[in-house]
Amino acid sequence: MEMFSGGQLEHKVMQKTGCLDYSSTEWELVGRNIYKRQISYKFDKALSRYGGEASTTQQKYTLVNQDGWAIEEVMTLQGVLLGDYFNLQLKYYMANIPSKPNTCNVQVLLGIAWLKSTKQQKKVT
Repeated sequence: MEMFSGGQLEHKVMQKTGCLDYSSTEWELVGRNIYKRQISYKFDKALSRYGGEASTTQQKYTLVNQDGWAIEEVMTLQGVLLGDYFNLQLKYYMANIPSKPNTCNVQVLLGIAWLKSTKQQKKVT
């Protein structure tokens, strides 16, 4: 979970993946065992010819019947071709593996939520 702590490791990884001006708010308790934060960054033009920016909202909570966390993220893109037509939705499931110390299982799911219809929908998906 250190990768999602808002600390030095998170900033270093995001910088190496081409995210510029990366900033995140602190995790805020919003419900029983549910935390929320905001993230924003710009895309390095070396990786995305259009540049652009991302704004995300993340919620995290502990997994039921497992030693781990789930993080749900909704990403909004600005300055990206057709970016105002959809949101990206990501879910990260991270669970410790009891038989292997300092080891965890990570599962990442990606989805697209369409806000408006476009002829390019199939191509983007």
